[in-house]
Amino acid sequence: MATTTGARKRLAPVRTEQAFKPPTDHGPGGYVVPFVHTRIPAPLVQLGFWGGLAGTVAFGVIDAPLAVLVGVGVVVARHRRGR
Repeated sequence: MATTTGARKRLAPVRTEQAFKPPTDHGPGGYVVPFVHTRIPAPLVQLGFWGGLAGTVAFGVIDAPLAVLVGVGVVVARHRRGR
């Protein structure tokens, strides 16, 4: 098995940029809808969440005390995440 030290294989250059980079939802200013990659403003998402929680109580899907517990848990979790 003969090897030559002068003839080495050259590796292909590594591409550092991505061809498609979808927006992330980690930045301030909203959330990104999966598959569609559309940014929704954070206040609209908040309004939708609280409206949906109130709607589940109004239609009797969940009881009011449970909705209050869920709401308090969300407020506490968002407060701790913002620290």
